[in-house]
Amino acid sequence: MASLIPVIRGKLGSTEYFVGTMKGKELVERLTIPKELEGWEDISIEEKYQREIDFNRVKKYIAPYLANDPDRFFGSLIVAVINPEGINFESINDVGKNLPGLYKSTAEGIGFLTLSGGEVLVPLDGQHRLKAVKYAITGKDDSGVDIPDITSTNQLAQEDVTVILVPYEKEKARKIFNKVNRYAKPTSKAQNLITDDDDVIAVITRDIADKIIGSRLVNFQSNTLSKQAEEFTTLSMLYDSVEHILLMKGHKFDKSTRPEKAKEKLFQQEVENVWVTLVQKIDLFVAALHDKSEGGDDRRREIRHDFILGKPIGQLCLVRAYLRLQASKTDKGANYSDDEICSRLNKIDWSLDSPKWRGILTIGDKMASGKTAQSLGGDFIAYLAGEHLAEDKLNDLLNRIKTSFTKEEQESIVLPPREVS
Repeated sequence: MASLIPVIRGKLGSTEYFVGTMKGKELVERLTIPKELEGWEDISIEEKYQREIDFNRVKKYIAPYLANDPDRFFGSLIVAVINPEGINFESINDVGKNLPGLYKSTAEGIGFLTLSGGEVLVPLDGQHRLKAVKYAITGKDDSGVDIPDITSTNQLAQEDVTVILVPYEKEKARKIFNKVNRYAKPTSKAQNLITDDDDVIAVITRDIADKIIGSRLVNFQSNTLSKQAEEFTTLSMLYDSVEHILLMKGHKFDKSTRPEKAKEKLFQQEVENVWVTLVQKIDLFVAALHDKSEGGDDRRREIRHDFILGKPIGQLCLVRAYLRLQASKTDKGANYSDDEICSRLNKIDWSLDSPKWRGILTIGDKMASGKTAQSLGGDFIAYLAGEHLAEDKLNDLLNRIKTSFTKEEQESIVLPPREVS
């Protein structure tokens, strides 16, 4: 069946192309995914791998977004037009009469593209979005099975999807596909934390950064802070702390889908309670955040130079230790109050050159990093602050510390005295 598409004609390099829109229903009816093409078996292993559809990602993330979010949007699909002989472009100049001279040159590239119906349309970029549109419209996968969390949306069938139509030439099509996909740079973790509105952890992290720490004092580009950095911490550290707080509080969450408002508000309050307590009652945090203007930058640099708590990894370990102490009991069986916990943490010697941090949070003249350091550091700080541990737990903590040392050194490694009884 012939169809007419309003388009803009362009040319980049040797490639002529047309930019237009197709209705969602027409898109899924007219386009063919690469795997269904004749000659699929003859393409390279690399190309096959790149062209395989991750159906789980489509069903779990992309299709529900298109079906359920009224603000849904995505970029253009790049579509190869196989058998392009039957397509015909007519500019506005061809169909219009007596256009003013000022418009004629521009109007030459604006017009209508007729598809005769014998073309095969194949996405060079966008096959996951294509499948997602189909699943969102029907509410079913390719096997006809209902997809959870999706109610079929007829509205999407009538909405406009942008396509870039490129007349097919075999080698050129492969080159376009490979260049677009191979060199597409994924967004960084920092960029995702700044822009992600589906991940509730990222949403809360940004709020804590703005309201409690102060956006000027949060580095959103790096996981560490340089000697001269004026910031107090990093967005990455805050994200890890938010996630750990919610996990320790027993909450479950899906980073791909925002929870209902009441649940999100509860999450927000749980995290705020922890961070407000720490910035108001941990002495080194108070000192670092007392003056959030440029006038306080030198003090923040001094704290980072001299103390474990001036480093993002140290701050995260403090959060973990605080939560451990919250969950533990005093020798009388009662819970520690926030004041008692912070008092205990303030009595710890946080000096960066203290030998007790060696192999735990410091390795030579560098800071430790990674999940192992976060876990060990948090447990070690809780121990120093007087967390009650059974004998087997103490031995386990000691053995975990020993793994950072050589066999010869391990024989002399012992747990240092608790700094708070």
